Amino acid sequence: MIKLTRGVKPAYLTDAVVEDLTNQYLETGKSVWNRAAIKDPLLESSSSKCAYCEADVSEESKYMEVEHFRFKDSFPDLVVVWDNLLPSCKRCNGRKGTYNVDVDGEIVNPYDTLPSAHMYFQNYRLRWRDEMGRRTIIDALYLNDSERLVSVRMKLGEGVCSALETIRSDLESYQQGDVTVRKWAKIVRGVEKLLKEAQPESPFSALTATALLTDPDYLWIRGELSAFPDWQDLELLETTAQNLVLVQ
Repeated sequence: MIKLTRGVKPAYLTDAVVEDLTNQYLETGKSVWNRAAIKDPLLESSSSKCAYCEADVSEESKYMEVEHFRFKDSFPDLVVVWDNLLPSCKRCNGRKGTYNVDVDGEIVNPYDTLPSAHMYFQNYRLRWRDEMGRRTIIDALYLNDSERLVSVRMKLGEGVCSALETIRSDLESYQQGDVTVRKWAKIVRGVEKLLKEAQPESPFSALTATALLTDPDYLWIRGELSAFPDWQDLELLETTAQNLVLVQ
């Protein structure tokens, strides 16, 4: 989970439209929020990711659902209120279900709260710093779902480690005399690719940023590259990724 910035309320959601859609929901119970004028701006605000688990919900095999932070059955007047809506994957939306943040306890809303203040990664699993983190990870969303989330994080993290081993080997070879333009370009492109996968718009960016920037091979590579001009552009990517890291 990463901190998100909520976009400006869509022009579509005028007071009159909000009132009309709310009344339709109260009368029929239909999903009046399930329309492009609402879903598209939500997706844009999260870079097409689930606001909670960071899964890509724009993939053909997946589907974005509009999640109501305050549960719609308990707060029917908020069913199309912009500040109550989040883009969610089907798993997270279904898992949260009828969880009532005003009764069962407040959880992290990534549009309003900095996730890193309440949780961190350890061995590809999220751990909590406080009760809000525990409720978010365990009670409301179960963000340590072994099959759907932890296994994905592990695969991504191991991919990062493997790529770093290759880059380090190439850099050591370069330093030992295999000095070619192609070799240097491969090293720089490899680091750049990993850093881009750790940017906010990338799926599971918090895990990727954490695995990458805390890896001993990355720290060594960084130290060796930082004296070269090519590092300047990479450093900009690293600075952004650093804001996503979830460590104890």
